[in-house]
Amino acid sequence: MRMTTRILAASVLGLALAGAATPAMADDDPATGGVDVSVNIQPTTTPGQLSMTVADNNGVSLQENGSDAAARQFTGTLPTVTVTDTR
Repeated sequence: MRMTTRILAASVLGLALAGAATPAMADDDPATGGVDVSVNIQPTTTPGQLSMTVADNNGVSLQENGSDAAARQFTGTLPTVTVTDTR
């Protein structure tokens, strides 16, 4: 009998809490005074660009240095590379 009473009490409490939450959720309904949210986004008028430039150089000369059976390694100086993104 005690278990049945506890289950009944928990069910009644659950229904009461669900009923109490319903009016709070109804306040978000636009028909009953909800909040209007709008955003104006201006379209872009000029497209951006993604570009890469390599500084002037006389070519790249790499020398093998430190290679072994598992990997080949090279040393040398590479030209400066610049990436620009205006998108």
